[in-house]
Amino acid sequence: MPLKTIAINPDKQALADLRAQIDKIDFVMHDLLRERAEMIDQVRKIKGKQHIYIRPGREAQMLRALAGRPQGKIPEGLVVRLWREIISAFTLTEGAFKVAVTVPPKEPDLWDLSRDYYGSFTPLLEMPSAVTAIKAVQAEKATLAVVPFPKENEKNAWWPLLASDKKNVLTVFASLPFEHLKAGRSNARNALPGGLVVGKLYPELTGDDFSFLALQCVHVLESEMKRLFGKAGYKVRQMLSQTMGRGGSAPTLYLVETEGYVGRNDTRLSRLRAMLGSRLQHLAPLGGYAAPLKAGRR
Repeated sequence: MPLKTIAINPDKQALADLRAQIDKIDFVMHDLLRERAEMIDQVRKIKGKQHIYIRPGREAQMLRALAGRPQGKIPEGLVVRLWREIISAFTLTEGAFKVAVTVPPKEPDLWDLSRDYYGSFTPLLEMPSAVTAIKAVQAEKATLAVVPFPKENEKNAWWPLLASDKKNVLTVFASLPFEHLKAGRSNARNALPGGLVVGKLYPELTGDDFSFLALQCVHVLESEMKRLFGKAGYKVRQMLSQTMGRGGSAPTLYLVETEGYVGRNDTRLSRLRAMLGSRLQHLAPLGGYAAPLKAGRR
């Protein structure tokens, strides 16, 4: 009597084979993460002890390179989200840091965007205002502060804190999110559109950047300031001002955002100083940030 053969469902067998291949890929990815961790450990030993182990320019260039590769069927947003988690987790292995996040009571905040950007493990500190977040960094209670983008006629603006520091210790060095997704594709709820990261770190040149400059002047109207910036070779994106006191002789504090990278020794700064002359009381670059990726770039 012939033996009975058991029929095998070809679809079930195909699924089993595909799942086995997925498991194999997962193990390879895990091995590569272990290898990456070893490389990070070697980098940490070479660099030695530092105040901040973050490299915002390198991070931006890395994510741009990954986003520029063929994405196939990878869901939009996954690559940046995954690598931001990896970058932040490995940064913590190099040295602990805390992030003070602007979370105003009953107003849109930067908590969810900060959590997405700095990953699941980075300690976040809730601050009622941008000013208190920056003061937490000044008092060394936090390593970084996440604050809103500056805007016109803002009460308790945070940028004068940076502008008034003649030592130019704290600067802007990054923005978040790095990838702006379409509506409904972000985890952030009740969130501001984006934020800036402030700390004891100056941004690096990435090839696609925006920068901030702070100036304290007397008897310089905004229209003239814009003209002088253009003459010096800058392309102004935004200019904010705040009068420091009362009376016609009170100095005015300016915050100017420009296109491109402005280093601490940018040659155009000397042109501005020469054109403003004795009217200029203080001029300092306040850092900047790498231009983020845009939604729908596929």
